[in-house]
Amino acid sequence: AYFEAVAARQLIGYDEQVKDAADACADLARRMVVAGNFSTLDQMREQAFYADAASQLARARQLATARRERLTRLLGLSDSQANFQLPERLPDLPGQIVPPGDAEQTAMDKRLDVLLAKRDAEIAARSLGLTNATRWINALDAGYQDKSQTGTPDENGFQVQVQLPLFDAGGAQGARAQAKYMQAVNRTAEVAVNARSEVRESYAAYRTTYDLAKHYRDEVVPLHKRIADENLLRYNGMLIGVFELMADAREQVTAVTGYVEALRDYWIADTSLQTALTGRSPDAGSTPPAM
Repeated sequence: AYFEAVAARQLIGYDEQVKDAADACADLARRMVVAGNFSTLDQMREQAFYADAASQLARARQLATARRERLTRLLGLSDSQANFQLPERLPDLPGQIVPPGDAEQTAMDKRLDVLLAKRDAEIAARSLGLTNATRWINALDAGYQDKSQTGTPDENGFQVQVQLPLFDAGGAQGARAQAKYMQAVNRTAEVAVNARSEVRESYAAYRTTYDLAKHYRDEVVPLHKRIADENLLRYNGMLIGVFELMADAREQVTAVTGYVEALRDYWIADTSLQTALTGRSPDAGSTPPAM
């Protein structure tokens, strides 16, 4: 919500530039029509673009208000406390991405929902009177850890592990208790499997949004800047007119707007990845961002 609010505020400035440029072109077109140097059709096209730019600016301002109010609600601030200041722009793109490393194992060790599921399994074992742990199992694997013993680490080298004790209870009563305990183990496995999937999905989104934002920063925006510089030289040499120059300037602003949106998506993806690693499901209680 924070990154969406900052990005929405930042985008207003670029929409204002487009609207101002469109206003200037529309006014010049009206004057040139009066002077007989411009066609009515071309003048109406410039006027239509100005109308669209004004509408886009109004939508951008409304979106910025909505994003700020959503952040205010999430912060739990009253009307008198809602005068906080947002930064003018989003943070810059980091110089490099975070490598995946052992992200899935980090989630197994630190995610709150995984830890809670493991805790529930431990509570179930105690409530059923299961205390004689004979071996350890990896909840993510269907097989048992044959070489493991109580209190010792796993020796079979599973890449991602969620270790839980296995109890050897004799008799029908013990078998029923063990069956109920295994239900808790299976629930832990379900949570862990979902967590691993969410980590992979979140990292893929993190990597993709980083690459896209970097592409805008290093390729798209500089390219439009060079085009604008070349067109300015052509305009100074009277090879193109003012309307072609202004149209190119609008395209440059559009490229910068695309970069801001890509940068916003990166920071949101980075937040979702951190949540997937150490918190809970990044989709829990969230709403998709407006596109």
